[in-house]
Amino acid sequence: MNESVLIGRSERFLDQIKRKRISLDNIQETEEFFKLYNYLKSNMDTLQDMRENMEMKGYTAPYRSINKYGRPPAGEMKAEDMYDISRHSQYFRMNAAAKKNILDRVKSAMSSHRIAIGHLEEFATIECESCHHKYRGHEISELSQKKCECGETDLKLHVNHQGVYRLEIIPFLPLSGDYMVKLSQLSPISRKAFRSMVRILKQEKRGIVKTVSLVIKVLEDGRWVRKRVTIDADEEANYEKEIRKQYGPNARIELMQFHRKKPSIINDKQVQTALSLGYIKHAENQILQFLPDLLEESLHDKNQVEIYQDALNTALKKANKLDTGEDPEILKKIFLNQELEEKGLLDNTGALPESLKNDLDLKEKTEKCLFQEIPRIYILWDLIHYYLTTSYDRRNKYSGPFPYLRPGLDSNQIKAFQDFQVEAVKIIQEYLKEKIEYIPHMARVLSSKFAIEKKMKGLHMPMGPALGAAILVAKGGLSVENAALMFSVDPEDVKKENLSTLQKPVSTKAKRFMEMMKK
Repeated sequence: MNESVLIGRSERFLDQIKRKRISLDNIQETEEFFKLYNYLKSNMDTLQDMRENMEMKGYTAPYRSINKYGRPPAGEMKAEDMYDISRHSQYFRMNAAAKKNILDRVKSAMSSHRIAIGHLEEFATIECESCHHKYRGHEISELSQKKCECGETDLKLHVNHQGVYRLEIIPFLPLSGDYMVKLSQLSPISRKAFRSMVRILKQEKRGIVKTVSLVIKVLEDGRWVRKRVTIDADEEANYEKEIRKQYGPNARIELMQFHRKKPSIINDKQVQTALSLGYIKHAENQILQFLPDLLEESLHDKNQVEIYQDALNTALKKANKLDTGEDPEILKKIFLNQELEEKGLLDNTGALPESLKNDLDLKEKTEKCLFQEIPRIYILWDLIHYYLTTSYDRRNKYSGPFPYLRPGLDSNQIKAFQDFQVEAVKIIQEYLKEKIEYIPHMARVLSSKFAIEKKMKGLHMPMGPALGAAILVAKGGLSVENAALMFSVDPEDVKKENLSTLQKPVSTKAKRFMEMMKK
């Protein structure tokens, strides 16, 4: 396919996705669920084909062909020839930029679709009304034609209350790869929250040695020759022995250089961006709905604060229109004082009343807390919920609602799970009715789960929501009833989880018993 045709077709397809409105109305109905799910799966297949086609055509490194050849010396060519070369170089640079940008958009769109599909799979359990077989998680993809393995098409959706999902973020994901447009639409305070969210998801694991670069001397044809080789790292490897085995007994190592890999919590840049945008826009949408009521209760005189805000906006518009060479901030202050004086907000000394100053300060602190803290609480709560209620194997094999999520975290990555602000959690509970609790020492709770997974490794024992709730009770200080409510499980099931007995069998009888349990 011609490159311009491929780029044009890809842009038209992405624009078509952009125009499509994602609706979550009646998503609990089987027909509406499959309508959205199959639409996203179909898009994903098309995007996958586009990406493979682009990568085969070299879109991953489009500037390589331009940089390969240097510019000829000016003295060797005529002026008109130099002009033609410059014009052609500009054309190829623009073409390379178009390739890079379209591949970037396709990758972003694929990441957003993976997230949306993962949340939908966590949200629903599909049951066949005929054979009563239930499809969960990634198994739902087997029902793309809405037909059970028994051949029947009578399917019913059940909401998976124990799943980890937040469907409300799906309409805010950059499904068409337009993440730069969505970033530009964020308010300054939300943009700051976005950077904070990305830093959380980029929290890196301590460096692990993946490869080793060696400079070696090899005797060839009676003379010593230096070579640079790269081999996979291995803690138990004898590198000198390996080199001599490959290059002969006379090979010598002169220099060793270790290359470390530092994977993040979400080990994909596009997924980090899409998740951050989705959570921030969803939280922002919710905050704007209840913020007026919250300020009405909190402020001394909300009406005066609104008048001041209108005056500030008017002063800013006037300052931007008038270009006198003066500092815009100075102009804004002049116009603001005029507006405030006209509206009667200044006292005899020309200053704002103390009560209004306090209200403005409280409003700023409240908005900063809400717009920066609530999205952070949402994503950290969902992540810790997912880690506590799933096994290492499941996180390792299936992407779920968080594609490219590290199945296990080290102590450095766990530092990203800082405790929530108590005030923000109370606001979420009161105004948003979310099942979220303040968990003291949240990082310690997560560390306990990973420690239990190490003890249970190889036992093939189920690790469900009840165990996660039990860890919250033991390490997070929550009551059994509260933890059970958070994870939608029966309190009796939580009480049955005895964390002290979760370890590998030591005696021969215990090992034999566990083998019998596996069968």
